Amino acid sequence: MKQEKVQAGTVLVDVKGISKSFPGVKALSNVDLTIRAGEVHALTGENGSGKSTLSKVIAGMHRPDTGTIRIDGELCELENPADAIERGIVMISQELTLAPTLTVAENIFMGRLPKSSWGKINWSKLNADAVQVLDRLNVHVSPTALVSDLSIELQQEIEIARALSTDARLLILDEATSSLSEAATKRLLELVVQERDQGMAVLMITHRMPEIYAVSSVATVLRDGSLISTVPIPQTTEEQLVKLMVGRELGDYYSKQEIAQGELVLDVKGLTAENGAFDPADLVLRRGEILGLAGLAGSGKSEFAQALGGAIAAHGQVRVADKAMALGDPRATIKAGVGYVPDDRKGSAILPVRDISENFAMAWMDRLTSKGLISLRRQKSEVASAIQDYGVVTSSADALISTLSGGNQQKIVLGRIFRRKPDVLILNEPTRGVDVGAKTEIYKMLQQAANEGAGIIVISSELPEILGISDRIAVFFEGRIVAEFDGPTADEEAIAHAAVAGAKRANPPAKTANETEV
Repeated sequence: MKQEKVQAGTVLVDVKGISKSFPGVKALSNVDLTIRAGEVHALTGENGSGKSTLSKVIAGMHRPDTGTIRIDGELCELENPADAIERGIVMISQELTLAPTLTVAENIFMGRLPKSSWGKINWSKLNADAVQVLDRLNVHVSPTALVSDLSIELQQEIEIARALSTDARLLILDEATSSLSEAATKRLLELVVQERDQGMAVLMITHRMPEIYAVSSVATVLRDGSLISTVPIPQTTEEQLVKLMVGRELGDYYSKQEIAQGELVLDVKGLTAENGAFDPADLVLRRGEILGLAGLAGSGKSEFAQALGGAIAAHGQVRVADKAMALGDPRATIKAGVGYVPDDRKGSAILPVRDISENFAMAWMDRLTSKGLISLRRQKSEVASAIQDYGVVTSSADALISTLSGGNQQKIVLGRIFRRKPDVLILNEPTRGVDVGAKTEIYKMLQQAANEGAGIIVISSELPEILGISDRIAVFFEGRIVAEFDGPTADEEAIAHAAVAGAKRANPPAKTANETEV
């Protein structure tokens, strides 16, 4: 149904007294939210605060236990997502919902495939319409490409393209930029501003403060399922907003410490992926050192991490604590003392149909097993201790991991590796989709591991994060390491230049005292 645009400032969606409970968890408690046309409204809070649950209620994915939803002033009961879409409400989630065996075009127009007068699918129109939508995002991919062959970043952009292909009046972005590079994020935010100026309402959930302050005019803060405050962004500082979110001062955000570096713990010579994703690379890492890897999507940095982590076939020489490590075998990698965390949490890091206990213990089975038998008593004790140590918010270790927020899932993925205390940690986008409070805890975990003698490699698409935590920074460009920087003296512009141009910029300007970022 064609949706009529309304005047900017007009209340489009008004929710009152929304409460929602799941088994053992009160996700929302008496929450109000007003969304206006022509406005970008940030919905903020720590993981588990209820942001995603509230957005799913508005998008028709969850039925509230109590409360009301009014759209255009009319009381509505949204039975399912189709009801919400019919009223112009479309949601993009950080968890991909694409059909991997279908093409890009089929995914964009799923359930709305154009047909000829004979009732058959009009493939030429389908592909042409898909190209038109992709052009709005400046995404260059064939409409006939299979989604399963695309990177996580491209899949997220296809998800966004699908939402834009509808006649949306309210676009809900639930961590939609978490899998995107800085360039793709910039394109999306520019599109958000463009659509906002044409009268669209946008409800944006993101943990990245620069995104909130770049496009939002108002923010609503949730904590533990309750409404804390709705504040105007121009009159609210980042520090004030973060304090509303976490209920406390964060202090030193990155928790960076001066740690004396020890002996060589990782020595890489001529490492290359069998799929040719990056050229042969050399790299060394010392105990106590945090090395940041930067670069654009497709630069080879993620594949380099996968090769070191045993996730893809590779060739070359890798020594860990002066012992040779077999390549292409995750078990051999773990045995050699390397802990690897992939960037695709849902697809590669968790077992969504298994409980929290199993997802934690899957990395410790060698330590929980004796004579072929798993000690369930020891597993229960270890998991209970890990849940407490890593601050996982759950009612029970027996709950399915898929019922947790993305941030709590990430705590499990990281915690099970950190608990093994490996010699080398390789973390690919470790804070993706994680709130600011949980990020500070992860940074503290990094510092503690470095203090205990581990060498750490962090791959991140967030340059402020790379700058904030790294002792040394290496930049990938078109499959090669093209530049290295000393972490404390590096600046964001110089790293970005290397990532885009493939070389160090001559005489980068000195970083000024006010160029820090939370």
